Amino acid sequence: MKRNEFMKKLEAYLAKVPQHDRKDMLYDFDEHFTVGIENGKTEEEVVEELGDPHLIAKDLIADYQMIRAEKGPSVPNTSRMVFATIGLSFFNLVFLLGPVIGLIGVYFSLCVTAFSFTVSPLLAVLWGIFTGFEDFMIQFFMSVTLCGIGILLSIAIIHIGKFSYKIMLRYAKFNIKVMKGGKIS
Repeated sequence: MKRNEFMKKLEAYLAKVPQHDRKDMLYDFDEHFTVGIENGKTEEEVVEELGDPHLIAKDLIADYQMIRAEKGPSVPNTSRMVFATIGLSFFNLVFLLGPVIGLIGVYFSLCVTAFSFTVSPLLAVLWGIFTGFEDFMIQFFMSVTLCGIGILLSIAIIHIGKFSYKIMLRYAKFNIKVMKGGKIS
């Protein structure tokens, strides 16, 4: 494979990366060719040293998603990071996808529960308006108690979410390190 063919394939595999970042990535590999040729190597030898452009693109995309996720823990960045990491390994797909989806489901249900508890005083007032205020005081004080529990649960959920995000990010870094053949410390 020649330089042009390698670069075209790499660019095609990196099509999902924004143009500016993709140019930077491609420039680095263009430099590899320039330095290799200056050192007396042929284009084929440089391509052989670099490896398969498809695998290189997978690693570059995973690293790119990791950097984006580190910059800001937004839902799209996090999901891209998670899916890039899962895409690297069949092991992760088989053994981690189920538990991760389960944990996300539990987290989502806790969020819904906290929200329900928090808005329960409003629901108690609406219930009283439509059905009468016979047992209103008991229902209202129970709903205020649930509201307090909901607020405390919301605070706990925020901390759990931040902690879970850090754990996912750390695991993703570890996974990429293992996939690249890095030393596990």
